[in-house]
Amino acid sequence: MYRSRPKEDLEPEGLSFLTSLELDNEIAVYDMLGTQAHVIMLYENNLLTLVNLKKILTELLVLRRNPKKLAGRGYEDIHEALETHMVKKLGIEVGGRIQTGRSRNDQVILDVRMKARDDLNDISSRLITLVNHMIKKAEENLGSVMPFYTHLQQAQIGNLAHYFLSYTEQLLRDLERLSFSYSSINRSPLGTGPVGGSSFSINRKRTASLLGFQGLVTNSIDATSSRDTILELMSALSILMVTLSRIAEDIIIWSTQEFGFLEIADKFASTSSAMPHKKNPDPLELIRSKATLVAGNLLTAITLLKGLPSGYSRDLQDLKAVYLNSMSIASSSLSITDAIIKSLIIHKHRMRQSVVNSYAYAIDVAEQLVIKENLPFRTAHKLSGSLVKLAVKSDMIPLSDLGKHQIKPIIDEIAIHTRVEDVIKILTEITPEKSILMRSTQGSPNPVMQKLAIRSLKARAQKYSKKLEARRKHLTDALDLLDNITSSYIKMKNMKSFYNAKLSRKYI
Repeated sequence: MYRSRPKEDLEPEGLSFLTSLELDNEIAVYDMLGTQAHVIMLYENNLLTLVNLKKILTELLVLRRNPKKLAGRGYEDIHEALETHMVKKLGIEVGGRIQTGRSRNDQVILDVRMKARDDLNDISSRLITLVNHMIKKAEENLGSVMPFYTHLQQAQIGNLAHYFLSYTEQLLRDLERLSFSYSSINRSPLGTGPVGGSSFSINRKRTASLLGFQGLVTNSIDATSSRDTILELMSALSILMVTLSRIAEDIIIWSTQEFGFLEIADKFASTSSAMPHKKNPDPLELIRSKATLVAGNLLTAITLLKGLPSGYSRDLQDLKAVYLNSMSIASSSLSITDAIIKSLIIHKHRMRQSVVNSYAYAIDVAEQLVIKENLPFRTAHKLSGSLVKLAVKSDMIPLSDLGKHQIKPIIDEIAIHTRVEDVIKILTEITPEKSILMRSTQGSPNPVMQKLAIRSLKARAQKYSKKLEARRKHLTDALDLLDNITSSYIKMKNMKSFYNAKLSRKYI
C-alpha cells in the first residue's frame, strides 16, 4: 500500500520480521477512532467532500462493530491494514484520502496514547480498590499487636493496622505517579505528520477535542519521535510492582510456620504433588517474579530509546510490546493482590504471643528511664541493653522476670543512682498494648494517631476516585460526541446542514 518507490513487494520473510499486526490488535479500535476524528476534521476544513466523508464514516462504524474484518496477513501494521481495507472497500478515490494530512508516525503514537489513557484509568481503578481494602484491614486490626522488624530482627512493638497503613501510603503515591503520567499522556500528536507537519490546512485542535485530549503535543518532532511519556508510565508501573512485590514478600514470610501471623485463603494457595501438608503462596511468589519482568521491560525501553536520533525510527515499534506487557502484568498483579488481602486470615493470638516473649520493648524501657529517672538517653540505652543481655543469658526469660539481685549489679556497674525498685516497676508495667499507647509522635502506631491517619487516607482515596470518575466521564463524553457528530454527518444531505453544524463545534 505504501510502496511508491520500491517496486517489489516485501518478501514473506522480510514482512514477517517487520510486521507488528499481532500486537496492533490491541490498538486497532483507537486507529479507527483516530481516523474517524481525522476525516471529520478534513471535511470541516474543505479537504474532503460530504459524499466521501459519509462513505468513510459508514465503513469505519462497520469496522468498529466487527474489528475482525481487518484480520489477515500481509500487512506491516494496523495502519496499513486499515487503509488497505478502506481502499479495497471504497476505491482509491475515496479510501485513498484518509491519510491526507497525517502519517503512520503520528498515527501510531496517537493510538498508543489513547490506549495508555484507558489502561491508566483501568489500573487506577484497581489501585483505588486495593487502597480501600488496605484501609478496611487497618480498621479491623487496630488492636492486633505484633512485632515490627528492622534487618528482619524484632525492633519495636506495633500493630497490624500500622503495617496496612504503611502500604496504603505507598500505594497512594503510586496512584499519584500514575495520575501525573495521565496528564502527560493525554495530549494529542495527531496532525504533526511524519516529522515536520503538513502543508494541508488542518485543524489539530479539532481532532484533539473530538478524541478527548486535554491539549496538543505542539512540536512535530517531539510529537512523533519522543516516548518519554511512555517511559514515565512504565517507570510508575515498575515502582508500583516493587510495592506489590514487597507486600507479597511480607505475607510469604509471615505465613510460614515459623511466624504463623497470617494465612492466605485456600482458594489462592497451591499444593504439592508429593507433600500433602503443603499450602504454598504461589501467586505471591509470582508477583515477586513479575515485578522483575516489569523492571526488565523498563530497562529494555530505556535502552531501546537512549541511542535513537531525532525523528521517528522503526525501533519504536518494539516499545509497544514491552509497554503492553508491563501494563498487563501490573493490572493482573493488582487484582490478585487485592483478592488475597481481602481474604487474608489473620492469627492475632500468634502475633500477640510473639511480642509477649519479645525484647522489642527494650526501647520503651530506655525511653521510660529517660522520662521517669531523668537519665541521659545513651545511659538509659546502655542499661536497657544490658538487661536484655542478662535476660537472654538467663534462658531467654522476659525482662519483667529479672530479679532485684540480677538488676542491681548492672546499675552499680553503670554507676547511676536509679533505684532497683524503680527499674523493676518500669519493666513490669510495660505491656504490648501500653507500649503502643505510650507512643506520642505523629505517624506512630498509637490507635489515636491511626484513626486520624485512616480518616485522612480515606479522604485522599476518595479524592482520587472522583478524579478518576471525572477523567472517564470526559473521555466517554468526548467519544459519544464523536459518534453523534459522525451520525449527524452520515445523515446530512446538503451544505446548509454543514454550516448549521459548524456553529455547534467545540474546540479545546
